[in-house]
Order: sequence, then structure tokens, then C-alpha cells
Amino acid sequence: MSRIEAGYVLPEAAQIAIRNLRAAQASGEYKGIATAKPFAERITADLRAATRDKHIAVFFDPEPATPPKSSSPPLKARERFNFGFDKIERLRGNVGYLDLRSFADLNEGRETASAYLGALANFDAIVIDLRQNGGGNTPMVAYIASYFFGPTPVHVTDMYWRDEDKTVELWTSENVPGRRSVSQDLYLLVGPSTFSAAEDFCYSLQQLKRATLVGERTGGGAHMGRGLQRLSPLFTAFIPVGQSLNPVTKTNWENVGVEPDVKVPAERALVEAHLAALRKLTERESDPGWRNELRRAAADVASGK
Repeated sequence: MSRIEAGYVLPEAAQIAIRNLRAAQASGEYKGIATAKPFAERITADLRAATRDKHIAVFFDPEPATPPKSSSPPLKARERFNFGFDKIERLRGNVGYLDLRSFADLNEGRETASAYLGALANFDAIVIDLRQNGGGNTPMVAYIASYFFGPTPVHVTDMYWRDEDKTVELWTSENVPGRRSVSQDLYLLVGPSTFSAAEDFCYSLQQLKRATLVGERTGGGAHMGRGLQRLSPLFTAFIPVGQSLNPVTKTNWENVGVEPDVKVPAERALVEAHLAALRKLTERESDPGWRNELRRAAADVASGK
């Protein structure tokens, strides 16, 4: 409880959570929980009810008696998950599609991010799918955003850390490897599973008028922590000690989510974004042959072909 009181990002909510936990303990509500995992789940539920924070959690996570022995180093994120860059594809009408599943650690994922993001410059419009993106590393948010603005740095988002009483500003990069996609229309696909740093990316680009969000309202988690904390040999916890703050609105999307510009069921978001891109490209196209191709593509996409 002392760690929540000292570090949780919202002090008033921390006091409410601690008061509720102590009251539940005094009334014997936890005595009937015989095993560790259900106990951790109950504490998590009580903490989230008090704070309305989807990040905060307690885990049954026994500390190993001895470090595990291994003859080879563990597989890195590059080998298993490609730093969140799941797929890049060319859709009809030369619309680029990127399925981005997480925002990896910037120091580890920078090279892969640059390769994928530089390739997007080949397309006339871009769709980034964040419907299955649960978040990750906020500095990567600003780095990815750099590829959709010019070289003049743009203030993307801020991180406020209560444990240090410090605000860290995140800006786009003046120099990035490869080409940028500054002029292309950008569409971001969102839904209830879009969370945390993924929401920061969406909210930031929406407020900067750089992207159109298509889909459903996002999950609503704007808080962040510094990793798991060991509470005891049996339990760990994730306690948010910071929060994202948008430099335009001076607030965030905690508990409310990010509202899309085009509201459609999440499963239909790609079709709607693709259609929107094709229609805009058609309006601007001066080559008659390619304009007809764009019209045919839009008709086929609309009909489900």
C-alpha cells in the first residue's frame, strides 16, 4: 500500500484505493480467498474499481529460487515479433497498409521502424492498423510520428512522472533514415483494443490534424509505469507513476478513450479507410487512365470484391 500511496500518478485516487483495501481487509473480505492467483486478481479488481485505471495490477508471480540456467540467450523481440511491425502491404490504388501491433523500445526497434516507415513513402495514401496494438514505448510514438511530418520538430506529446515531479517533452526528429511520408493522407484504424501508447499516437496525430481516425473508441489508458515492481517473493505489481499529457489539449484520454473521426465497427474500419483514401486520390488525380483505375478499385472495395 505504501508504494501506491507514494508513487501512484493520481494522489487522490491512491488514497481512495488504500482506504478501500484497508476496509475490505478489516471486514474480512479477503480471508475466504485460499490461493494466491485469485487473491491477486481480487486486489487488482479492487484497485481498478477505486482508481478506474486499466493499467494498475497485482500479479501472482513467484520469484524463482534460483536463476534459470540456459545454454543460449533468450530470443529477442526482433526474432519473435519484429518490434511490432507485423505486416506491410500494397492495397489497390497504391494505398499502403501497415499492421502495427506494438510500440517497441526505441533503442532496440529504431532500425526496423525506419525500414518499414521509409517504405511507406512509396504509397499515395497510408493506412496504419492499430486495432490490435496494446501500447508500449512512448518515445517510439514520437519517432514513428517523425515520418509523417517535415524536418522541423513538432511537439507530439508529454510524459509527466509523479515520482520525479518531472515533465518530459517528446518531439519529432529533425533527421530520420530513409524517406518521410509528409504529403500522403494518413488513416489510423482504432478500436477497443487500441490502448496506452497506441492511443497516444492516435490522439497526438488527431490533435495535430495529421491523421484521420477510423473505427471505434479506444480503450482509455493514458497512464504509464516503469515496469513491474516486486512486492514480495510471491507477488509483483504494475503501478502507474506517470501519465501522458497532450500539448494541445493539456489533458489525455484516461477512462474515456480516443474518439475516432469516422465511427464504424472496428471490423469494418479497413474497408472504410481504404474507400476514403481511394475517393480522395480520385478527386486529385489528373491522369485519366489512373483515375479510372482508382474508381474501379473503389467500386470493388465498396462491393466487397
